[in-house]
Amino acid sequence: MSWAELRPLLTTSSLRQATTIAFICLLFSLISMVLSNKLLEVVMRSHVRDMILNDVRSQQLQGSMGSAERMSWALRYRQQLDVRKERQATVIDRDGKVLFGSLGMLPEPTLPASDRLRWYHLSLVNDDGEAAEVLGLTITLADGGQYYSAFDLRPMLERTRIIPLATGAGLLLLLLSILITALPFGLHNLYRINRIRDALARYANGDYTAMAPAVQHGDEFDQLGIEINHGLRRINKLMDEVKHITSHIAHELRTPLTRLQSRLLTASEQLEGPAREELLCAVQDSERIQHLFRAVMRIAEVETGRMTCHFEVVQVRELLEDVAEYYQPLAEQRGCRFELEVQQGCQLFGDRALLFQALANLIDNALKYAPHGAVITLAARGRNGQGMLQVRDHGPGISAANSERAMARFQRLDAEAGTHGHGLGLTLVKAIAELHGGDLRLGDNQPGLAATVSVRKQAARLP
Repeated sequence: MSWAELRPLLTTSSLRQATTIAFICLLFSLISMVLSNKLLEVVMRSHVRDMILNDVRSQQLQGSMGSAERMSWALRYRQQLDVRKERQATVIDRDGKVLFGSLGMLPEPTLPASDRLRWYHLSLVNDDGEAAEVLGLTITLADGGQYYSAFDLRPMLERTRIIPLATGAGLLLLLLSILITALPFGLHNLYRINRIRDALARYANGDYTAMAPAVQHGDEFDQLGIEINHGLRRINKLMDEVKHITSHIAHELRTPLTRLQSRLLTASEQLEGPAREELLCAVQDSERIQHLFRAVMRIAEVETGRMTCHFEVVQVRELLEDVAEYYQPLAEQRGCRFELEVQQGCQLFGDRALLFQALANLIDNALKYAPHGAVITLAARGRNGQGMLQVRDHGPGISAANSERAMARFQRLDAEAGTHGHGLGLTLVKAIAELHGGDLRLGDNQPGLAATVSVRKQAARLP
């Protein structure tokens, strides 16, 4: 499992949620370790108190509490049998002489005789130079001597601290193992999500047969895929209905418009003067209506991919020469000329007729706005069937702020400039570019407009 495979998983919400839960569990584990350690200390001190009291009761039953001499003798006998090194016992007679043990573990050399029983808890350094935590009981004997019974808590606490540490380490290893075990499941879920995303991307790029995977697992991903597929089928159905309605409208309106235009022409031939001029204007209006209708139909066909496309390897130089030759008469009328900048052996994979249409629209715009005598440059470069087509002029151009608006339907930035058009030319060019997997970019030619159509569709094999 490589880093490249794991890196996308790190940005998923499921891993963040799992990591958050693991962090919370680890935090609770640390808190539990601290609390359990404190609890063990409390329990240990309580246990030591009980052991000291049991020792005192045992000495009372044996009659050792009567004098310091008898107590020291009993402790020497017990010392031979006792293996607990943390137990500390000291006996001092009433004159302050140490009869058993040492003064190193005592809080004071002596205690007032009036204190019969006294607990003490202190930290000190023992006779070996090591830190010690002593909990003990001081008892005044019948003859005035003193008996100190104590335990060094530090060795006992160190032995018990391993319990919360081991528990915490075990929980940490468990959490790490859960996270590591969850990685393959997370990668599998990410793979399924990517398949859904790929299907939606293919659909957005014009593959209307693409569907999200819906394997028969019955989980939430399958339910999501089923709902997505239902929505995509609904969209396909609606687009089919739009196509049918549009085709029906085209069929129903084409004939009446043609008849209307024919009747207007016939009537104009029978009239003279202003009436004839008005009828000829009406004929021109009907022609513009038909042209507008055909343009809208063409854009709809290209955008929905419902037209028959013939994708092939296109020789770009021949394409540009044909377009330039087609517009040469109009360019001569405007006093403009064409220049070609084509990469050697440039080829693109696309529909030649649609690419011709896109270039024709861009050249038509350039001729409309370029000044008299300007040079219009047709440029192209490509590799492995992918590349770009570009038309550059020296007209007023389009600002970056208005580029998106210029490519929208029925948007004319020069609505009051007196030029003819319906604001659909760049919209059709953009639709053709997107059908070829690319886009349309409107740049600054300093001065003028540099319109670039990118083509990114890949041929299966180029010659």
